[in-house]
Parts: sequence; structure tokens; C-alpha cells
Amino acid sequence: MLKVLYKKNKKMKTISRIKPSLSILDYVLELFSFLSVLGIIILFVIYWIDAPKIVPIHYNIYGIADRFASKTTLIILPIISVLTYVGLTFLNQHPHIFNFPAKVTAQNILILYQTATRMMRWTKLFTCLLFANILWQKIRIINNHGDKLNNTSLLILIACLMLCLIFYIVKMVKIGKK
Repeated sequence: MLKVLYKKNKKMKTISRIKPSLSILDYVLELFSFLSVLGIIILFVIYWIDAPKIVPIHYNIYGIADRFASKTTLIILPIISVLTYVGLTFLNQHPHIFNFPAKVTAQNILILYQTATRMMRWTKLFTCLLFANILWQKIRIINNHGDKLNNTSLLILIACLMLCLIFYIVKMVKIGKK
């Protein structure tokens, strides 16, 4: 238990540092997130050597490349992917610092922590898959296996991410009302 003194009203608030147990689904989400980031790194290493000196770095709304730069800019995506993975993994180990859409009580703390950490795992997976998809599509375009980004796959991944967030936030609100 950690006691925090709020300066505004001088009240003490107790924050519990409970670590929720992981289910099989949690382990599977962690594994797929890790494999996604590993795949991003492997794809980058394999294809970076043969990439042309100038590569597309920005695409318009139709998926057509409209800005180009040095191939060294391709390293940004794997770096952001690794940082996102590490950051979300670290954050997920500390659910007591999360903001919850419901009041955390002794009766609901464990289920709220489990729900919030599961939401973070899904968020991490969909984010890693989004980065992997972007890198894969860029590699396809660079290797002349396509001429534009597939906006459909990007929109599907973004929609899955948003629906996941909405689902778990609603679930936490319902938990808070019990």
C-alpha cells in the first residue's frame, strides 16, 4: 500500500500495488506483441541492405507516395516500434498509476487492474501489428511489388484498436457501477 497526500484537500489516499495474475490470453497477447516487434526488426534488417538510396516516406490519402528521403529514415519505424513495445510493457507492470473510468475500491481493484492491463496488452498488440503492417507495405513498394499503401488493412487495424479501447473502457465503467 502506498499513501499519497493530496495538497488540495489534505486528504490521504491509499493506492494499492496489486499485481493481477496473467491468464493464457495475456501470455498469448504478450507473445504475439513480442513476435510482431521481432518481425519488424527482422524485416528491417533483411530488406534495408537492398533498399534503394531514396525511399518513399509519406503517402497521400490514396496511398500514393508523395515525399521521399534517404533509406536511413526507414530505421525510424523499428525504433518507434521497440520504444512503444518497451514503454507499454513497462507501463502495464504498474496498473496503480493508471487513470480509471471508475472509482477503484477494495471490492473492484483486482478486476479493474486485470481489465486495464488486458486492454493495454491488446493496445500493444494492435500498435505493433500496425507498425509491422506499415513496414511490410513500405517494403513491398520499395521492391516494386505494389505502387501504393493498402489503406484498408491500416484502417482495419486502427478500427480494431479503437473498438478494443471502447470495449474495455465500457467494461471498466460497468465494473465501477457494481
